Amino acid sequence: MSRAFVKEDDEEISSFRDDEKHSKKTLEWLRLQEKKLDFLLNDPKGQAIEDQKRARWIEEAEAAIKAAKEELGGV
Repeated sequence: MSRAFVKEDDEEISSFRDDEKHSKKTLEWLRLQEKKLDFLLNDPKGQAIEDQKRARWIEEAEAAIKAAKEELGGV
């Protein structure tokens, strides 16, 4: 087998691994944002946060969740 084919396969495998790592990090980010949103909406400590700041954080978390789901293909 030619070294050119082996190198190309190595690049494809490396690219696949990079994509897989990125997907895992995005999924972790999604879970953290969902947990944050749940805290802000349902936990008494989250509800005690100043209204304007809490509203901004809820909006940011919802946007981050939407972006992550789109990136992951609608998980």
